[in-house]
Amino acid sequence: MVGLGPAGTDLMSAKALRALESGHGPVFFRTGRHPAMAAFPGARTFDHLYESAAERASVYEQIAEFLVDAAVATCASAPGSRVAYAVPGSPLVAERSVAVLRRLAGERSVVVELVPGLSFLDLAWARLGVDPVAESVRLVDGEAFATEAAGERGPLLVSHCWNRSVLSGMKLALG
Repeated sequence: MVGLGPAGTDLMSAKALRALESGHGPVFFRTGRHPAMAAFPGARTFDHLYESAAERASVYEQIAEFLVDAAVATCASAPGSRVAYAVPGSPLVAERSVAVLRRLAGERSVVVELVPGLSFLDLAWARLGVDPVAESVRLVDGEAFATEAAGERGPLLVSHCWNRSVLSGMKLALG
């Protein structure tokens, strides 16, 4: 699992670039809608699943199942090969597909290696000029805003505001 960082390849780590360009097996990207994708023309993405799914949670299950099956098949046919899965930002920060994939890989005894990337949070703190620890900023998922932000006081940074429905739900929760 490789983090693409929050922008173009200029903000990707050298280790992430090597992992994606190593040629040691197939490479898949969660989405083609990311600035770094300009460096990977024709890349295989899972955008088609997002476009046809009724809900996002099912997409993450489908991605995880596909990738675990691909890893098992790839390693069986070519020992020492790997399947790379690249996600926006860091695979360790607010990346639901990675959480599902780690769970399923563990159930199927597939070894997972994480290559962290610069998170969107790092750029947000820099742009806002905020030290999140000093300011006690809380990260809240926009899709669960009504419950996660209920009764909260102080600064919040809201993630996963990916469509008008999520934003409308947040507006209604705020009153």
